[in-house]
Amino acid sequence: MILTVTPNPCVDKTVFIDHLEVGGRLRSQKCTCIPGGKGSNVSRAVKALGGDTAALVIVGGPTGQHVVDMIAHDDGVRCIPVRVAAMTRTITTVLEESIHRQTAFFEPGPAVTEPEVQTAIDAIAKALTGARLVTFNGSVPDPSLDRLHAEGVRLAREAGVLSILDSYGEPFRRALAEKPHMVKPNEEEAEGLVGFKLDSDAARWRAIDWFHTQGVELVVLSLGAEGALVSRNGERLAVHPPKIEEINPVGSGDALVAGFAVGLERRLSLEETACLGVAAGTANAMSWDIGHFTKEEVGDIARKVTVERL
Repeated sequence: MILTVTPNPCVDKTVFIDHLEVGGRLRSQKCTCIPGGKGSNVSRAVKALGGDTAALVIVGGPTGQHVVDMIAHDDGVRCIPVRVAAMTRTITTVLEESIHRQTAFFEPGPAVTEPEVQTAIDAIAKALTGARLVTFNGSVPDPSLDRLHAEGVRLAREAGVLSILDSYGEPFRRALAEKPHMVKPNEEEAEGLVGFKLDSDAARWRAIDWFHTQGVELVVLSLGAEGALVSRNGERLAVHPPKIEEINPVGSGDALVAGFAVGLERRLSLEETACLGVAAGTANAMSWDIGHFTKEEVGDIARKVTVERL
């Protein structure tokens, strides 16, 4: 089982309109809603790839219950809710279909008390039983949770469970010190830690080497539409997706993580795992809703992914 941990999930709503008029009253004929948050996206993508997954989410109030219901009923994923008193956020994206422009409104995440933090850590420890791999995903809604990913990585290591870290800022920095098996920063997130610009291939590989010096075995540097640079035990790959008609790239990094998680769980080779990850990220960008692709679609794309050994 692949466990995902999302400290800051959301009700992720998209309102479709023709054109946004600031200050106007706009009526929409279409609206979609999914359980948002990076780990929720990873679980949805893992399931699409045929993997077994459970999603641990920190949730509160009616919106939090809505997230739980959507994960369990709409996505068909086992949900492990950690309840807090404050209400889970909603993110509303307005999509202007005539020009394909997105405007997103992010509510603040809930405040979380120290006792609630400990409850979340205890829930992670319990959920690790039976897991072969765990992903720690995204931001935290409150500084009290800055240590959550770090505590989770430590618990996973002690339980003999592989961990993937996909975060940024202080939670990322703290968790990195606990030596996760894999990290998946994008260029901006990596720059925030290594302290220099990733404006060339040489700089990107230098950053990847820095992550290895921190004790990380597998480093995946996401390059968006260009693919990813992948490094493990002296094996270095530049992985490039085929050209596609992009519809919505949001969540493609989460789909990439899902592909790597499934590849690691199935003990595929590094090249096979990297192709699966990049293909999943590419398939995600070809539709509007995050993680709404099929295993067959990903397989077709994976055969078109190119790999350079460096």
